[in-house]
Amino acid sequence: MRNGFRSKTPAGVSLVETVVAVAVLAVAIPLSLAAMTKAGDETRVARAETRAPAIAEYVKMELEQARSGTSAVYGKLDEFPVLSEGSGAKPLGFSRDGSLIGPLGDDEYENGVRPTAGQEEVYFVALATTRTTERGTLVTVKIAHPAIRAAKKRKEVSFHTLLP
Repeated sequence: MRNGFRSKTPAGVSLVETVVAVAVLAVAIPLSLAAMTKAGDETRVARAETRAPAIAEYVKMELEQARSGTSAVYGKLDEFPVLSEGSGAKPLGFSRDGSLIGPLGDDEYENGVRPTAGQEEVYFVALATTRTTERGTLVTVKIAHPAIRAAKKRKEVSFHTLLP
């Protein structure tokens, strides 16, 4: 049995309601994607800053061992403590967990590298000498990330140490 009541508005969705819904989605979706991307970047930066002190300590230990020629990474640095392009102190690559991958070529450091299979992220370490005094050499260990970007576009965490 039918009820004799009929609505005065037609059934369905109006064009205005449809346009408003699409406009809301057009704004909401890009904003949510941008927020997720930003959160991912912050996670990557936090991970790098967590690993950086351990990596810097490892590099410092290798530099101290390079004096006597017992360094597994650098061997014996001829011009140590002055680090220059010809000194043999190549940039180093470290994996996401902070373990050493090995020395890198200058081209790899400048242009970046894609992570290999099984490694999500790689950190780079570059060395620089700012000054030498009677007390020792002030060495800056720069940990740069992400490795996929060119050197000028990476974020860096710097550690300074005085090597006697």
